[in-house]
Amino acid sequence: MSDLSELEACVLGLIWSEAPCTPYRVQQIVKSSPSPHWSGSAGAIYPIFDRLEERGLVESESRIQGKRPSRVFRVLPAGSKALRAWLGPPLPEWTAEIPIDPLRTRLRFLGALSATSQIAVLREAKEQLRERLVEIREDCEQLAAQKDPYAHAMARGALYVMEARLQWIIEIEESIAG
Repeated sequence: MSDLSELEACVLGLIWSEAPCTPYRVQQIVKSSPSPHWSGSAGAIYPIFDRLEERGLVESESRIQGKRPSRVFRVLPAGSKALRAWLGPPLPEWTAEIPIDPLRTRLRFLGALSATSQIAVLREAKEQLRERLVEIREDCEQLAAQKDPYAHAMARGALYVMEARLQWIIEIEESIAG
């Protein structure tokens, strides 16, 4: 089902893997992701559940959890089919494209700064990347402990990308510093 957005498909996948689950649970998973690309806000996540249910991809059941009523969701057969279609094959060509990278974009124009400012930017980038790497390594360890090989593989992918970005910044800094 190619008309699922990436976030809708991700939410559908999380419902599948966490079922039965609540929108709150999915929101917490998205919020805890080291990737800043998707909003984990209630305004972004909760409406997706309604859309998926209206399309017959998931169903909900009312439950009382604690003192409050809530809805728990599970994927219907049509939702499983949509999830498998989204996963592929075939994969859309754009999934193998170079992703948006604001750091790479800024470095394209680094020549607009003095050499001192260039080095300062690169040092700040290194510091931020190292901080994020600590978080991503912790995420990898937590996911490895949960024994979900696919979630762990996803986290390792993020780790490898960030390690490569750090090495790239170090090489640029070394070439500028001479």
